Amino acid sequence: MIKGGLVATESDLFRADVVIENERVVALTSDASDVDADEVIDANDHLVVPGGIDAHTHFTEPDPKEIEGFYCGSMGAVAGGITTVVEMPQATPNSSEAEHIVEKIRLGEERSLVDFALWGAAINQDLESIEEMIDAGIVAVKAFMASSDPKFQRITDASMYDVFALLADTDIPFGIHAENNDLLQDGIQTLQELGENDPLAHADSRPPIVEAEAINRVVFFAEETGGRAYICHTSTISGLEIVRNAKERGVRIEAETCPQYLALDTDDLVRLGPYGRCAPAIRDREEVEGLWTYLQDGTMDTIASDHCGYTIEEKEPGKENIWNAPLGLSGIQTMLPAMLDEFLNKRDLDPSDFVRMTSTNPAKIFGSYPRKGTLRPGSDADIAIYDLNAPWTVRGTDMLHKNKWTPFEGKQINVRVVRTMVRGTTMYEFNGEHVVRGEAGHGRFINREYGEGA
Repeated sequence: MIKGGLVATESDLFRADVVIENERVVALTSDASDVDADEVIDANDHLVVPGGIDAHTHFTEPDPKEIEGFYCGSMGAVAGGITTVVEMPQATPNSSEAEHIVEKIRLGEERSLVDFALWGAAINQDLESIEEMIDAGIVAVKAFMASSDPKFQRITDASMYDVFALLADTDIPFGIHAENNDLLQDGIQTLQELGENDPLAHADSRPPIVEAEAINRVVFFAEETGGRAYICHTSTISGLEIVRNAKERGVRIEAETCPQYLALDTDDLVRLGPYGRCAPAIRDREEVEGLWTYLQDGTMDTIASDHCGYTIEEKEPGKENIWNAPLGLSGIQTMLPAMLDEFLNKRDLDPSDFVRMTSTNPAKIFGSYPRKGTLRPGSDADIAIYDLNAPWTVRGTDMLHKNKWTPFEGKQINVRVVRTMVRGTTMYEFNGEHVVRGEAGHGRFINREYGEGA
């Protein structure tokens, strides 16, 4: 039993005792003192929320370099209040065939502390492979419109249209890294020819129009085919305006953003150098503030980390030349505390807004609601407990994921995860130091039908 906490769901905020049995919530009540519980957790003066669902992680399993993996990545997840991840298809090889999905499920169930679902890669025009991955249990399909990742071939317009058409009669999202390849490559080439190699050159090479044009094309294809689009890591006002207009017309589309676009700006990019290089780029303050407008009006659907576990050795060459740093940021452990602090203490938003963006909406989009994404009788007891008055300074050395760096280095966050439970089992506690109590292999693979078991 979790006793005396302030419980936030996607729609309500109330004091309650939460009773858990056989991995699930069985009751929320004002007083469960008559329950003979095996364990009573005191949550007085703490916020109790559904565990976070991070719909965009790169644990890159399998990977011969082992730069992250399910085990270390999921340690960072539980320390950050995340109980489920939806793992992207980047791996060696990329997860583009059913046999890759089967192997990744095996590795996740062997190594992960948290539950996990899987994306499949749309790399070529082999629609049969996509259908086979769906049969193997993937919850979404991913493609790049630009050559941002040399190991992940970008999709052509013809193939993108075909995949949308293939998925039109399903509820499976087609996730798109939306950047116009021609504009992007021209921007990079122009700045490199000018000898520009500082951090701001990275941002200047991919201005908002690079993203907005690509989003516009995605919307057009989704509208023409009836497919369901999911825009990954949206970072621009102009792109979100296109998404909002599309939603008003009834286009099936959702938009994701990340903490680096909601809390950091180009001043941070200058400060971070190679540790701030990601795609899309961190934006200026005007874009950051504009994103919050679209979050508050419901245009934005989810917040995800886009966690990339690059090593310090891989990032360091970018100090001399920003183009030498790989694209991607770590962030799975800091995402939810940073965002909850931003929601409650800087934006005066409701805890239920936070729950919707970080748990309920991802659960609905990827097929695990209401087993996940909420706290109600019958739902999995995936729970994060926060101390709302616990300021701390972010240090890379405190991260539990494998590579000890963070773009939030030196930032103060005023809330802290003190306990994370995955299906009723405490996987992490903070008692002055990080304590991971859970074991590798606790994580369970979940497919799109999982939510039907509530």
